[in-house]
Amino acid sequence: MPISQELIFPGRSYRTGANELREVSAVEQDEVVYHSVFSGSAGLMVRTPDKRLALARFAAEAQVEAERPLHRTNGARP
Repeated sequence: MPISQELIFPGRSYRTGANELREVSAVEQDEVVYHSVFSGSAGLMVRTPDKRLALARFAAEAQVEAERPLHRTNGARP
């Protein structure tokens, strides 16, 4: 189920229906600035360059808020 536009905030992460993890760095007017994060080789996390997407579309594609893999509070690894 898509997430409401009012619940999209900078500093939070959202997972899409295609299992893409998106970390939001800014919400500017009606656009979201974000980057994708995924597991690379040797267990390293890879971050894509920043992208922009209309807030309505970002919210429609986001299915759930997710834990940010690089920002775990207890330092635990998956």
